[in-house]
Amino acid sequence: MPWHETAPGRYERPFDTLEHLYRGLAVSAAHLQKQHYLVSSAIKVKSPLSPTDLRHAWISLRHKHPHMAATPDDTGLNFVYTVPSPEALDAWVQESFIVYSDNDTRSVELLDIDLMSDQFTLHYLPHSRHLVFRAPHWRTDGRGMMLLQHEFCTLLAANPPPPILFDGSETSRLPPPLDEVANLSTKITPESNHSALAELSVLFSGAPLASFQETLPNTTPAKSHQVRIKLPQVLTKRIIATSKARNQTVTVIAHAALVTASRPHVTPVDGRLICFNPFDLRDRLPVPWNGTAGSATVYHTGKPCSIDLVQNPDFNAVADHLSAFYKQDLTPLFSFLVDYVQKISAILTAPLEATIQGPGAAHPELSSLGVIDNYLQKRYTSDGNREGNTGVVELEDWWLGVQNMNRELQMHVWMWDGDIYLACQYNAAFYERGFVEGFLEEWRGVFEGL
Repeated sequence: MPWHETAPGRYERPFDTLEHLYRGLAVSAAHLQKQHYLVSSAIKVKSPLSPTDLRHAWISLRHKHPHMAATPDDTGLNFVYTVPSPEALDAWVQESFIVYSDNDTRSVELLDIDLMSDQFTLHYLPHSRHLVFRAPHWRTDGRGMMLLQHEFCTLLAANPPPPILFDGSETSRLPPPLDEVANLSTKITPESNHSALAELSVLFSGAPLASFQETLPNTTPAKSHQVRIKLPQVLTKRIIATSKARNQTVTVIAHAALVTASRPHVTPVDGRLICFNPFDLRDRLPVPWNGTAGSATVYHTGKPCSIDLVQNPDFNAVADHLSAFYKQDLTPLFSFLVDYVQKISAILTAPLEATIQGPGAAHPELSSLGVIDNYLQKRYTSDGNREGNTGVVELEDWWLGVQNMNRELQMHVWMWDGDIYLACQYNAAFYERGFVEGFLEEWRGVFEGL
């Protein structure tokens, strides 16, 4: 159902199928005062920024993307957007935009706050010049976060700043839910049921599920951490050359290398590794929701993949298997996507304690974030100039991660400014940091052997 006005200045719509899935995943960790898959992404800027300019850009971003300020109603089943009064807008800024003291030297990882917030939030750490964007995964995804950051940096560099007036006209920019914008049928039929079960069958057929032997026996999640490394440019060039020579994407090469690095650690050795790989759907949506207009919501899906370690005994075999997987046409999925996502939700939103103990729980998942330069510029400029603002915003670094509350090793790969980065988000209850650091080096080692 589309957005509709239920009272003067108040607009509502139901959560769509994918939002229900991710909200269910998030609340599976609510008893621990955490959200599973909370998205955090940081930009490091070259020069200090004015909190006043940041505040204005944050309000401008909300004006351009009003869904940032939509909230769940008391039932948790509907989004509500209210055109703000000046007082309500100020209260939203106070809650969602946090500037830290110049003397606060904590790292980004130690910002153990807003982990239960339903809001988009922005944190500025002057000491390290980091801007940290956070949002529940049921509010946006990796691609959406990059697009929002691009919009924010563009607004921050603008001189003079664009005028802002919350008069209700901004509601025309509330993005429609995926079910609506992709024209998905919400009717469950015998045909959709059959197709969805067939798509998910790879999860339940074949050899036993393999798991990392190094996972710790704890059963209660602790804090989520990230370890990341930057590959030398000579190695990045080798990976790109291998990708071109094999006519396979860098994502395929990275995923095959990850599986190869995992082999010595998993048991049974003749088992299989399964994963859900995300696919951005924005390029399949109509204008304007196929671009930045659709950044403050979730427009993607996932497909299951099973890799039999006997049938795919080496890097080459795994790469060929994954290449065929990533090339699969997503178009047929749209005819039964609602039924499919509902069935995924039944699998993935089981009680956290049950999923932690399940077979194959300790395995790697890979999310390839692509070439970040395609979405974020290194330098944002404005022709104008006003006192206290040079009209230039330069980016030095970028990263993204999710709060991981289960036994998975959530791996990310991306390219930024000509370099490839590898990252792992893990829960400290289930893995020692030394093992994760060593595993990232082993992943890099596979690339070096190409």
